[in-house]
Amino acid sequence: MFRKALVVSGLVFAGSCAAAESDRYNCIASSIQPEAIDLDKPRDQLARQNDLVIPEGARIGSIRILRRPIFDTTDPEQNNALYRTLNALNTPTWESALRAQLVFEQGDVYEPELISESERVLRQREYLTAAWVGVTRVCGDELEVSVLTRDTWTLFPSVGVSRSGGENTTNFGLSDPNFAGSGKSLGIGYAKDPDRTETSFYFDDPNVLGSHWQAGFSFDERSDGRGRGAYLERPFFSETTNWRFGLSGIDDVREESRYVGAEAIADYRRNHEFFSIDGGWRLAEKDDRQLRLLAGYRYDALVFDRLPDEPNLDILPEDRTLSYPWIGFDYRQNRFREMTNLTRLQRVEDVRDGFVWRTELGYSGSGLGATEDRVVLNMDFRDVLHVTQTNYASYTLSQSGTYRLDEDRVENLLGTASVRYFHGGSERWNSWYTNLAFTAAHNLTADQQLLIGGENGLRGYPSEYQQGNRRVLWTLRGATSRIGIRSSCSGWAAWCLPTSAGPGSPTTGIVVLTKGC
Repeated sequence: MFRKALVVSGLVFAGSCAAAESDRYNCIASSIQPEAIDLDKPRDQLARQNDLVIPEGARIGSIRILRRPIFDTTDPEQNNALYRTLNALNTPTWESALRAQLVFEQGDVYEPELISESERVLRQREYLTAAWVGVTRVCGDELEVSVLTRDTWTLFPSVGVSRSGGENTTNFGLSDPNFAGSGKSLGIGYAKDPDRTETSFYFDDPNVLGSHWQAGFSFDERSDGRGRGAYLERPFFSETTNWRFGLSGIDDVREESRYVGAEAIADYRRNHEFFSIDGGWRLAEKDDRQLRLLAGYRYDALVFDRLPDEPNLDILPEDRTLSYPWIGFDYRQNRFREMTNLTRLQRVEDVRDGFVWRTELGYSGSGLGATEDRVVLNMDFRDVLHVTQTNYASYTLSQSGTYRLDEDRVENLLGTASVRYFHGGSERWNSWYTNLAFTAAHNLTADQQLLIGGENGLRGYPSEYQQGNRRVLWTLRGATSRIGIRSSCSGWAAWCLPTSAGPGSPTTGIVVLTKGC
């Protein structure tokens, strides 16, 4: 009797196992598979999954990575010796580097938003020209997710001589944002401009040991000083990430100049030490709106020294140290739109179709090592005015500065308002861009100047051409032509309107100077 019961139990168990195995391997494959997707097609023609019914609570059972080379040599137009050689020389991006970018893992409950967000993260990487992520197979309550990417050439030597604002700059170096296919960035360079010569080296790892932690460091050796920087960070790598942490430091020594009418009237040495530690927490979310709490501590010290050969003028900035805890918030709309030919030809770009509002408030006290008691306030607001398949317009408002309690006045107050507009689209090649920005400054210290000239957009004019407390710059790029306007109420007002005889070739300029405001 016992043996008979044992046999019956065994048969029942075997039957249930067989049913489970049958369920497991009774898979339904999507008719849309990544092998058949043409990444060169305009984005609105890319096929999306719409033929699979995904069970509620289904989990991601497997993640399949498919990598495509830079050039598709199965296409007769790309099947030539040059393209085949470049494919052979390029090290394909490691599968582990691609997996590390995903905001989901094997075993996670399926959420469509995480699939879309993983695509956005991959498309932001410099070493990829295209990315596609989707569910390609359903096996009971387990899903197969496929990730398709295409590499681009990333090893870039740089050798150049340029002239901007009447001054020459030379540089050469080597950089690779996908070193040996690892997804890590490495670079070395040399540059010489009218202010200094500089040799630099940097390394950046966006996914330390395959995690979402990021780390990097940089070294600069200059003719007038040095630069050192390092950071360790776990960012809000996903819109659903619950927390972040950041740690960074800078040690920078260089010579700076103070300008009047494009002429450096005095030089001084600036020593800058900076340290920051901060964290963030996702507090609440409703519909597509999310609130994050931010907090941290910053130490920002500036020490200024006279140079031996400089005249003893009363323009040397006062030493300034800010040491303050701060608290803030980040309120945003997590809504995105895919656009093509916006700022890069034949590339899909993800633009935020909503607002981001970030504010920080801190107190820098002498008891914490600060030189004075100050209130620190920084604010940044960005929103979208208009977005369609071919047009994108947005505006930005930002403000930074401190309030000195000992002198009852604001210091280094800087505010900027800008509006920008892009015209592009998947079927149009006549893309163009315009940006109008207005900046106002109040009570700037001697080491801070609001400048305009060839280096910051006013083409055809010398660098540091004018100084003041208000600046307007209008940029228009159909090809590369620009229009720049600048005004100032610091003694003189200057309106500068360079014109162009051809794309990127400003040849004439009109300057009108008026006294006072």
